[in-house]
Amino acid sequence: MNFLIKEYTQLEKTSFKTFLVFSFIIFIVVLPSFYIFSSYYRVIDIEVEGSSYIDETLFIEFYDISIWSIGETSFENIYTTDRTIEKIELTKKLPNQLKINITHYMQVAEITDLRGSVITKGVLYKNLLFKEALLENDVVNVTITNGPVDDGFNGEIVSLVMTLLNFEIDISEISLTHNGNYLKGAYKGIEIDFLEPVDLSTKASAIGELLEKNSCSGEVTFISNNSFVTDCNI
Repeated sequence: MNFLIKEYTQLEKTSFKTFLVFSFIIFIVVLPSFYIFSSYYRVIDIEVEGSSYIDETLFIEFYDISIWSIGETSFENIYTTDRTIEKIELTKKLPNQLKINITHYMQVAEITDLRGSVITKGVLYKNLLFKEALLENDVVNVTITNGPVDDGFNGEIVSLVMTLLNFEIDISEISLTHNGNYLKGAYKGIEIDFLEPVDLSTKASAIGELLEKNSCSGEVTFISNNSFVTDCNI
């Protein structure tokens, strides 16, 4: 008799454990489904910040879908559509609002090309994207008067500007002219001969402090990548 009671008790315990496992599985399946498919959590409002020309219309595909199904990876197509976008930050305001903050790549230079019969002008971004665009921040002004221009020229300009930004310099006051062989620059009365437009990051490091002091009015000529001669008092 005791044996039968033990058997029954063991069977009851097993059945209860099975019930708990089954209930847990139902819980983890049904609860997320409720949140995903519930109309209460469907997006009805999208707020976009950080961009002067991108608004919620770019994110129209996210309206009327579950807020829980939207994540950082949901924006891959938007990054492809607009290569000026560096970062998209998403904040969910329950139950049905998205707050999206857009960070664009910094604009580095406005480049004017005088080599053709028609003058062309475009904006160079930090990620080396070059396109026609309105200026959103201060940039260096670059003019190309003759060619050819090496494929790495834009990358050198980005390196130059990003290095100079480590100093207290107004980059909008910098103008550069490339004649196909040499690069020359000007900044608040200082004339700079960079020689060939190579290793401009190193040259920018060498000259940055001089430009930052803004106490020179004269000529600076590089004799190597990290040294120069000048008639300025430094």
